[in-house]
Amino acid sequence: MSDSQDTDGNTATMPVDRKSIGARLSAARTERKLDRRVVANELNLDVSMIEALENDDEAALPAAIFVKGYLRNYARLVGLPEDEIVSDYAELSGDPPPLNVVTIQGKTPFFQLPSARLLRNIILLLLASILIWLAYPFAERLIESRGQVTQPVEPGRLELPPAEPQATE
Repeated sequence: MSDSQDTDGNTATMPVDRKSIGARLSAARTERKLDRRVVANELNLDVSMIEALENDDEAALPAAIFVKGYLRNYARLVGLPEDEIVSDYAELSGDPPPLNVVTIQGKTPFFQLPSARLLRNIILLLLASILIWLAYPFAERLIESRGQVTQPVEPGRLELPPAEPQATE
């Protein structure tokens, strides 16, 4: 390992064939003739955060999840490969790799719930049968009343019920 200098004159310990992440970002920024304030405004960060990223100042940086986002956006802005910068940072920071989803084959649960669609259809069927059961007496009365023959009423004629005989005292 040997010491390499970035564009601001700071020394960082990195392999000879590879510059530090901050040095690469700084070199790409100066190559595009961008000021730190311009980069900070584009990324919605403070200038001190840009300086900390370029100087690889771990103490001034927030949690790794935020730094990865900052590095990804910074690399995109200056035209560097985003995934390479973020993966290099993950290696340096010692973050664990992302979790992988593993399925267990051949093991079925003791009790498997039916699908939501099946449950919905069963509930709708039960509700429909309850409504039919409740409506049956009304439908039966309606059918019976339709079966009775009523005499048509002649126009202009009013039918009154027969008068009840009055009781005499």
